[in-house]
Formats: sequence, structure tokens, C-alpha cells
Amino acid sequence: MKKVSDFLRGEAAGWQKWEIIWMIFCLAATGLLSYLLNDTLPGIIAAQTALLYTLLAGKGTISCYLFGIVNTVLYGWLSWQNRLYGEVMLNWGWYLPMMFTGLFCWRRHLDDSCIIRKRRLSDRARLHMLLLTAAGIVVYAVILRRLNDQSPWLDSFTTVVSITAMIMTVRRCLEQWLLWTAVNAVSTVMWLRIYWSSGTSAALVIMWSISLANGIIFFLQWYRAVEKSEQR
Repeated sequence: MKKVSDFLRGEAAGWQKWEIIWMIFCLAATGLLSYLLNDTLPGIIAAQTALLYTLLAGKGTISCYLFGIVNTVLYGWLSWQNRLYGEVMLNWGWYLPMMFTGLFCWRRHLDDSCIIRKRRLSDRARLHMLLLTAAGIVVYAVILRRLNDQSPWLDSFTTVVSITAMIMTVRRCLEQWLLWTAVNAVSTVMWLRIYWSSGTSAALVIMWSISLANGIIFFLQWYRAVEKSEQR
């Protein structure tokens, strides 16, 4: 029990008041609006766990992966129902094993406050990442089109960029937040189209919209943290 209490105490350390208020607002707004728009319980849980994953990952605490595991299972199932097969393969075939990988890797790079040590890529590594990601988007979009995917290019973009972003997340790289911001923007459009056509998945539209804001906030926070660590 002492190890559990020490872990929880470490995860809760370092939170500023505005961050706690923002987290409560994100969860409450998503839950309330989803309920008012008659979304399903799985959709609401998927949205809430995704937000918790993003908020905790932004703080650099390893507990984010626990919520990420729940989210990947539910989100993959909802994507299957809406014929977004790229999202299904992304969540069940990639995110789920990477959540466990992230748990292992982050534990090896914690500072004295139980927060991960952040870093960024070199210019050369950043260029290689962008070129490989662009090529992957084109190839995967062709595959998804043949599978009769509902939105092959949007689905391919979110899938391939998310794969790259998850690698950057596990490696603790600042660049992940630029990639997640792009994914969040496109995913908001993709699920908004589904909501307009079917009237379902309101929680996911709200979740992706809030995640878009979170991506920008956490990029600025990580950028300042990396700048500070490199000046030491």
C-alpha cells in the first residue's frame, strides 16, 4: 500500500491551480454536452479517458498510459462501428501495445518529481520524420481506398501521423505535440462529418476539439521545459 500511495502522491505533485481547473472543465464539458446530445455511454467513456490520457501525458506522468489503454480499446470499437478501419488498426494494432511500451520506457527517465525528462529532435531527424510520414500517408490512403474506407485520405492522415506521434511520445520528444495538434484538427473534422450524417459520436467531436486546444497548450509547456533544460 505504501508503494501505491507514494505513486499517487508523485503523480499528483506539481499541478498548478489553473491546470486542475482546466482538467475539471475539460471533463465536465465533455460529459455534460455529450449527455445533452444523447451520445452513447461507450462514446462518453472513450472521450473522457482520451482527455485524461492527453492531460496526464502533457504533465509527463506515467499514469497517462493506464487511461490510454482503456481509451484505445473503446475508441477502436467505435471506429469499427463507423467503418473507419484505419482508426481500428491504429488503436488495436499500434496504440495498445505502445501504451505498455510507454509505461516501461517512461519509468526509466523520471526526474526527482516523478516527471519525465523532455527532449527534442535534431533538424536532420526532424526532416527524416516528416518525409517518412508523408510517404506513409500516400501509401496507406491507397490501401484504405481499396478497403472501401469511408474517408481514406483523412483516415490515412490521422493513422500515419498518429503512429509517428506515438513514437515521439514514447521517446519523450517535444515534436509529438505538433503532430498531435495536426491529428486532433483532422480528427475533429472527420468525426464532425460523422455526427452531421448520423447524429452520433458527439462526445468524440467534443473530445477532439478540446484535445486540439490541449495540444497547443502542451507544446508551449514542453518547449519552455526543453529550453530551460538545455540552458543548464
